[in-house]
Amino acid sequence: MDSVAKNTYSAFNIGGKDMRYDKLQKRLQKNDHAKKENEIYLNKLNLLKSNAQDLKKQSFIAYSIAAAAVLCHILFRCIHKIPYTNTDKIKNLAREMTEKYHLDKKGLQVVIAEKRSDTYVDIYGNPVDTLKNKTSRSAFYLLPDNIAFAWKKSPIEIFHEIGHAVSGSKKNGYKKHSFMHYLPYYSMLPIAFCLVDTTDKDKKSPAGKKLYNLLSLIKDNSYLASIAMFLPLLKEEFNASKHAIMFLKNKDRTLALKSLQLYVPAFGTYLVNALAIGNLVKMFNTKSDNVYLQKSLFKQAKDYEKSLKFDDGISPKIALIDEFRYNAVKVDWDNKPDMIHGEAVETFIKAGLPNAEITRFDTNLDDMSLNKALGEILNSDTKFDAINISKSSYVKIDDLAEITGVKVTAQSLKKDKDLIKEKLFASSYKDTEVIKDIIKKLEYLASKGVKIYISAGNKGKDYLNLYTLADNVNVIGATNKYGVLKTDFSCNNSLVTKWNKGVYCVHRIKSPDGQKGFDINEDGKIDISLNKTTSKIKIPQHYVYGTSFAAPDALVKDLKKIAEE
Repeated sequence: MDSVAKNTYSAFNIGGKDMRYDKLQKRLQKNDHAKKENEIYLNKLNLLKSNAQDLKKQSFIAYSIAAAAVLCHILFRCIHKIPYTNTDKIKNLAREMTEKYHLDKKGLQVVIAEKRSDTYVDIYGNPVDTLKNKTSRSAFYLLPDNIAFAWKKSPIEIFHEIGHAVSGSKKNGYKKHSFMHYLPYYSMLPIAFCLVDTTDKDKKSPAGKKLYNLLSLIKDNSYLASIAMFLPLLKEEFNASKHAIMFLKNKDRTLALKSLQLYVPAFGTYLVNALAIGNLVKMFNTKSDNVYLQKSLFKQAKDYEKSLKFDDGISPKIALIDEFRYNAVKVDWDNKPDMIHGEAVETFIKAGLPNAEITRFDTNLDDMSLNKALGEILNSDTKFDAINISKSSYVKIDDLAEITGVKVTAQSLKKDKDLIKEKLFASSYKDTEVIKDIIKKLEYLASKGVKIYISAGNKGKDYLNLYTLADNVNVIGATNKYGVLKTDFSCNNSLVTKWNKGVYCVHRIKSPDGQKGFDINEDGKIDISLNKTTSKIKIPQHYVYGTSFAAPDALVKDLKKIAEE
């Protein structure tokens, strides 16, 4: 804008406010920045939703293949035994195979044992002492002892183990054999890379970019990398079986066919294992990406919250309808309640609105006391800005359909709300009159401009909190610790108007003046001192959670936004 334009708009007024050029430019820049930030946020959120769908599909595939792998193991262990009564013939053929590949000269001992013992004898009659406590498996080739072992009840397996000895007797055979058999365990390493927090994306240094690109390359190809880890083992198992069958087909075709019958499912089991591990790694990969996106969204939301200009001198008047008599919230590790529920909820409001004027109303955990509290609010001289309600009156959605005669689902509640209320209030359902009165009072208060926040409830998707049937109230569902994904415990239906963080990490902290206690709302301040908790060993619970903590979070954010505007 040129100097003439600047003079022209030097006293431009918007809504009665003097908007000089510099202020106008800053406002426009701020709006433009907010628009760009919001676009980034929405893109990340859409990507998270897409990844969540991919994760569901990958989880189904991964767990299905993993289950198939377990089933293959069980079936292989149960039915792979190929009985063969002529053990002497097996021993003679084992000697021939050993001598054909000159393994007898390389110290191979072949053992076919009938039962577990402290000492064993090989097919040449020589004692073998090193097998003690190593015979739990059905058949194996043992290095560096150079022993091939099989049980007498399934002696055909010995040829496969001698096949392993052919590879193991070569130069560096022990190292190669060990490496091939332990390599599949290393296929889990890509999972470690998947779980690395690759937040170096935003780093400007070339080293940071190289690290991020390397980790991304490994993560993006983790599926193939994990399967590739199995290839040397699959090759080794295939070669061992090939040596055995090629030898037997010229000696005894029946034995060769029985060996083929034995080795094919064994090879298939290894192959399914490779697919299972590869898909599990792929699933962890997507899951770690989801965690990264959630962290990123959470950080962006926190940064936005910090940018809100809130005048601490403003003191919104808040009515807190809750329970204030008994400890209900578990804070330390002994799993016993340490805090009164209403007091815990109050800490969440005070964390965001330190100068809020909070008036407590004790519900005593029943509908009558909640109705009484709403009556007191209506008759009070205080004009409340907001009301927070953590009390719930649950009904199963299927039962509500039966009570009202309306085909009710979680998705149809909002559309059919008026009809549901009409039928419910005309029914003989317990406490119908009280619930009707509560909903009328809530709707009246909302019509007068009071912002009302009601916890959706913690009974899951199959239940409804009847208070949420009131019109023009905020029904708050709970999201996870990142404030992004919906939790399973939260009631989830079309009446939920907002989703806010309902899972909070509990931290043991020390205040600047030396006091020790627990922080339950993540504001870095003590909410309950150590001496007020029940456990002797003051270890915090991992989390406190519930829609009761999501509701005050929504209340605080809304009032802050109103204050900024």
